[in-house]
Amino acid sequence: MKKTDFIQKVEAYEVVVPAKEGTVNSECYRDDLRWDLMPICLVIVTTREGLTGLGETTRGVSLDQIKSWLRQLPGLEVSGWSLASLPAHWRGATLWGLYERHAPPLWRSVSPLVPALEMAFLDLAGKRLGCRAVDLLGGAYTERVPVHYWCARQTPEDLERTVRKARSLGFRGIKTKSKRGDPVLEQVSAIKSAGGRDFHITLDPMGQWCAPLDFLHILRGLESLGEAIEVEDPFPQDMPEFWHRARSASSVPLMFHARSLEILRGALAARCADGFNCAGGIMGFITCAHAVEVAGYSCWHGSAIELGVGQIAHLHAAAAARSCVLSSDFVSGIVREHTLIRWDWPYRDGMLPLPSGTGLGIELDCDALEKYVKEKTAFSC
Repeated sequence: MKKTDFIQKVEAYEVVVPAKEGTVNSECYRDDLRWDLMPICLVIVTTREGLTGLGETTRGVSLDQIKSWLRQLPGLEVSGWSLASLPAHWRGATLWGLYERHAPPLWRSVSPLVPALEMAFLDLAGKRLGCRAVDLLGGAYTERVPVHYWCARQTPEDLERTVRKARSLGFRGIKTKSKRGDPVLEQVSAIKSAGGRDFHITLDPMGQWCAPLDFLHILRGLESLGEAIEVEDPFPQDMPEFWHRARSASSVPLMFHARSLEILRGALAARCADGFNCAGGIMGFITCAHAVEVAGYSCWHGSAIELGVGQIAHLHAAAAARSCVLSSDFVSGIVREHTLIRWDWPYRDGMLPLPSGTGLGIELDCDALEKYVKEKTAFSC
């Protein structure tokens, strides 16, 4: 992108898009937090040349939280998709990745707008250069990213129905949530009954298994229910000795959710897991995926069940990472009522292909946006 190009206008839309009925929790677990009703802000950045870049904030960010940051963008010069052009006061503690040829992300930035701008600048740069976002991330290691189905906490009966639907759509595995006290073995048995012995299961207790002694019987029970069962974050992440104890007593793989580079570094140093769920912004994920590769592990790309812009941006990042060979959580096209983009989400055989257009390769569905928007604003120069 030309050095003289600058942001002419920035628009933002606060939206709330619920999940489809029956795709998240069973009725008896409805007391859980309704994450799908948390606001998300979609951001459109337009340059003087008339190019538009799309971005999406993380879940739970309202328009009021980003208005002061949006006002600072019109007139800002942009170069490529680097965030280096943002004012200095946007920056937190900057941590370099493994390869200095990548621009450093704004780690711990005080602005909740940074994840959206990272996507928008990447989208702009791809459109300006006539290439896809994945090409700016080093090129596509794969054109189709493996994906598992997803649901939250469900009863064994509901899980059977969910897995039959997942199987009918071509999925070969599912990720599901669990809490202390849930009937884990009955839930997993129901999934295997509907999906088959080779149907893959990632069970996520969200760190609520308090000690190996209390849950070794569950891990041993899982061993008898078939292959392709793994547990994500069974124990608190700051208790690697719990993870080591469980791994020494059970063959069930334990997967670690690395939400930041610092957390990943600790887990890699402790050698307490068998694989990783990596998250973060685009460059944050790429950096973590490189670290996982160097350490000899594999990963998948985590998800907050974003809307379409965020999910597709993460899809490009996953496709560019050689270590990202485990099935990712890109199921917004199935779980959300709408993703607010014009794309048909062509899931096939448990895979999701990259869009073919330049930049992120997608555009907003303006009619759907009008339906779900709660508040909007725009600033220009």
